Order: sequence, then structure tokens, then C-alpha cells
Amino acid sequence: MKFVNKLKKRVLLAAAAIFVGGTAIAETQLDFWSWRQEDAEAYNSIIAEFEKANPDIKVTYTAHEPTNYATILTTALAGGSGPDIIHTRAYGAFESMAAPGYLESLDGKVDLSGFSFDELLGVTLRSNGEVYSVPMASQTILVYYNPDILSANNITPPSTWNEFKAAASKLKSAGVVPFANGSKDGWTMEVMAGAFMPNFYGGDFFQQVVAEKTDFEDPKFVGAMEKFAELREFLPQGHEGIDYATMKQLFTSGVAGFFVGGSWEIPGFRAAGINFDIMQGPSAEVGGKRMVATWLDGGYAVNSASESKAAALKFIEFTASTDFGQMLTDKLANVAAVEGAVSSDPLLAKISGFHNETTPYIMLVGYRFKKPTGSTLLQNGLQELFAGSKSATQVSKEVSDGIKNSE
Repeated sequence: MKFVNKLKKRVLLAAAAIFVGGTAIAETQLDFWSWRQEDAEAYNSIIAEFEKANPDIKVTYTAHEPTNYATILTTALAGGSGPDIIHTRAYGAFESMAAPGYLESLDGKVDLSGFSFDELLGVTLRSNGEVYSVPMASQTILVYYNPDILSANNITPPSTWNEFKAAASKLKSAGVVPFANGSKDGWTMEVMAGAFMPNFYGGDFFQQVVAEKTDFEDPKFVGAMEKFAELREFLPQGHEGIDYATMKQLFTSGVAGFFVGGSWEIPGFRAAGINFDIMQGPSAEVGGKRMVATWLDGGYAVNSASESKAAALKFIEFTASTDFGQMLTDKLANVAAVEGAVSSDPLLAKISGFHNETTPYIMLVGYRFKKPTGSTLLQNGLQELFAGSKSATQVSKEVSDGIKNSE
């Protein structure tokens, strides 16, 4: 079957032709796989611009269901097939694609000078230091709020932890749900922790813990988790059963005052017609830092087994350009990784300002290379913490022990 499919593809490629100025040009077909279903329209419009400049190349974008994407992709790659262009995730998930040899090294083949060291780090294979994917965009954890709800309750957007808790308490007393966030989906709990915990454990903790100069039983981390747990009373009633989709509905319907999520939520919230604004997580104390957690969200790679590698690399070169980054910024409200992309969007400009004080999204950046991942351990622990079945000290110990014993 695999041979038949490949033969069929060769026949189609040989038969395909387009005419430019009366001249027939052979057309190369490229398959581009992703998990970003919500971005299909934008990607197809970006691809159309590439195809105008490269009429001999046709790119077909296919977005798979996000939770099944990794399984579908690795199964295809392990079988020697799969797409020509691969939308990769970053860090540990990226490495699981690059380490087995599924991706083509981009070193010396694509100009990556428009990317910073930190951005390239997320798509660099640790064993040989080579880059295998073009960085896409950074994501930032934000606190979204409904200005109308806050104004109706005489609340000024809070900047410190005590102000934030006071605002949540005032909303709760007024019969307004303070936070839309639920705890059914563990990954959303990790996101929520990323908005609040860093400003308590501090900007130097990440470097110390990844260098194994401390661990997750460090009093700074335990204390940060204890502070985070103080928000449990402000989550919706029955938060244990509230999933990601319901969280968003609570916020976009005007039921809740705050929503903690990533910068990727902006287009969806705009489409829903809700009046909203964004801010960093609050500082631990007056005058303290208000860091935002950031990470590289993914990249674009070439299947090392592609039969159309030259054309695929040409498309990858396009993804490394400022023009591509500008379209990504304009169409998807992303903060593009490549230098030179400028946004006129006021919210993206605000996020860029937040980046004056950043910290790595700790488990994704540092602890998704082994199993169990740090994210799995933290997500499970936070669900237990907010269910009241475990303390911050217990969760921190289990996270620390789990990471030390991961393989």
C-alpha cells in the first residue's frame, strides 16, 4: 500500500502542470500538517502568498485534532511517510521528533539569523546542537479581564497580589464569578499557575532548578504554590467539572470577571464580541516585578524522508522571513519569533511591553524531555491541590521526586 501511494503521488506530480505566460511548469505538491485547526483560514491565505511567488509549488495545509496530532504524526513518520512540511511543537515534544531522525537539519540550509538564541533553543536538538525547525511565535500567559464588570463594581485593575485578592473577593460578594477558570483540564491549571507563581518564586528560580542547584521542594516554590492555592475560593462552583470550553464560555458570556490563559485566546475572544483587556499577573508585593511566563510555541520543519525536499526547504525558507512573520502577526495575533515583524495591534503591543519582564514557562521549557514530564506531574498535583486533597508541600515533593526519577 505504501508503494502504491508513493507511485500514485509520482504519477500525479508528473501529470500536474500549470501555465505561466504560455509555458508549462511542473508543479510540486507539498503536504503541510499541523494541529492548529482554528488557524486553517489564516494559514491558507499565507500559503497563497507563497504560491504566488512560487507558482511551481502547491502546498496543502491539513490540521489534525490537537490531542491526537502527535500520535498521528509519529505513526506516519515511523512508517516512512507523513507530510513534507511538519508543524512541530517545541522543547521536549520537538526533540521526540528530531532525535529519531524524522526531521531534516536546517543548519547551513536556511538563514536563521533573524532569530534569538532563546527562540532557537526550543527547536535545537540537545545531542548535537543543530536546529531542525524554524521558530514560529512566542506565547505569553496573561490575565484577561472584563472592564465592564470591573467598572460596574468600582474595581480598578489590580497590580499587586493583595489588590487582586481583594478584587476577586469584592466580585464574589457581589454575586459575580471572579474567575472563569476550572480545574477539570490539568493543562489549564498549569497555565493558571504560570500567571501567578513566578512572581512569588522569583526570576532566578528557573535557572537554579534546571542547573540542579535546588529542586521543587525549595521553600520559594512551595510558598508560591501556597499563595496560588489561595485563589481556590474564587473559582466557579463545581470547578472540578469545568473544562476548557466551558471556561471560555463563562468569560465570553460576561459571567466571570477574570480569565487566565495564553495570548492565543485573543482572536477567539474578539470573535466572541466580548469587551476585554489584558494584564500581567500581579506582583507579590508593592513595587515587585510582574513577570509574564513565555515560551516558543512551535516551529516549521522538513520531513527528512520527503521526496520533495528542495521544494519543502524553499517553503521553510519562507517561514523564516520577516514577510511571513508579519503575516503571522497580522492574521493570527501572534508575537512572531522572527525579528522585524511589527504589529499595529494594541494588545500585541501591550504584550511586547510585558516582555520587558519575562520568565520561562517552567515545566514546558525545562521538563518535557523525559517521562513523566514535569507538566504531567504539576498538572496532576495542582488538580489535587485545588480539590483540597493535598497540600502545596505534598504536591511539591511529588513533583520534585517525579522529576528526579523520570526517564
